Amino acid sequence: MIEAAIAMEIPVLAICRGFQLTNVEHGGSLVQDLPRDSVHRNGTHPVDIAPGSRLAGIVGAERVTVSSYHHQAVGRLGGELIAVGTAPDGVVEAIEHPTANLVSVQWHPEDTAESDPQQHAIFQWLTDQARLVQEQR
Repeated sequence: MIEAAIAMEIPVLAICRGFQLTNVEHGGSLVQDLPRDSVHRNGTHPVDIAPGSRLAGIVGAERVTVSSYHHQAVGRLGGELIAVGTAPDGVVEAIEHPTANLVSVQWHPEDTAESDPQQHAIFQWLTDQARLVQEQR
């Protein structure tokens, strides 16, 4: 479905499992099980966002605090995907496609989007992009 959306120029926001599937679909791999005491398993932690990335533009910052509860992570980054967000321990937390309208995050922006403008902006980006595509067709 991700490749079909890309081919049809539909904006894609992939979250958590979708983030992992996006990486695997592009030939990447996953770390199957992060350590049990990992900050990624159940809590919040900072993510550094690459300056100039699409995601940095969306959230208006180069660091965000995220809600996280995953036990898998990107191992080898897939194909032409670009890592644009990393946790302090080096775990890739956000990826983008260089030519497709795709943003993918490992964390759960829906958990705090109601009260956190940076997380809300991720969903606003998706709806804005969908509207633009619809208007152009």
